[in-house]
Amino acid sequence: MSTSDDAEFSEAWRRDGPRVAAYVRRHVPPDDVQDVVAETFVQAWRRWDDVPRPPIAWLIAAARRVVGNSRRSTRRRTALHDRLRLLDAAARTGEDAGLLATDRMAALEALAALPDDQREALLLVAWDGLTPDAAADVLGIRPGTFRVRAHRARAALHDLTSPAEPRTARPHRPLTEGGLR
Repeated sequence: MSTSDDAEFSEAWRRDGPRVAAYVRRHVPPDDVQDVVAETFVQAWRRWDDVPRPPIAWLIAAARRVVGNSRRSTRRRTALHDRLRLLDAAARTGEDAGLLATDRMAALEALAALPDDQREALLLVAWDGLTPDAAADVLGIRPGTFRVRAHRARAALHDLTSPAEPRTARPHRPLTEGGLR
C-alpha cells in the first residue's frame, strides 16, 4: 500500500467505521461489535486495491459476511456444547453407565484406528452434519469418490467393532477370455 492508500484507508476507518459499527450493532451482541468491525476492516485492508470508492457499501457487505460467519460459528459451538451435554447426561444417568462408557471408548478407539482420510470422511458427515456432496467439497474430491471413501470407512469401522461378525467378501470372479463375467 502506498502512503496515499494508507491515508485513504485511515480516512475510511474514521469516516465509515462508525457507520459499519451501527450496522453491526443491529446484528450481534454488544460485546462482539468491535470484533466484527475490526475483522471487516482487516478484510478491507487486505484487499484495499479492490475495494470500490466510496467503500461504505463494500464495508457493510463485508460486515454482513463477518456477522454470518460469526453466527454460524456460534451455532456450531452451541450445537457441540448441547451434544456434549447430552452425551454426558446419558453417560451419567443410565444404570449401565459403565457399559456405555466402555462402548464409547471402544468406538473412539476403532475410529482412531481408521486411516486419516476415512476417519475424516465419517466425521464430516456424522459429527459436522455435512451432506456427502458438501463433505466432498471440503475435501476437494468428487462426490462419488467421497461416497466410496465413506463406504469403505463404514465397512472398516464395522470390521473393527464387530470382530465376531466379519463381513463376507463377494466371491472372486476371474477374468475370462471374453472379458469380465
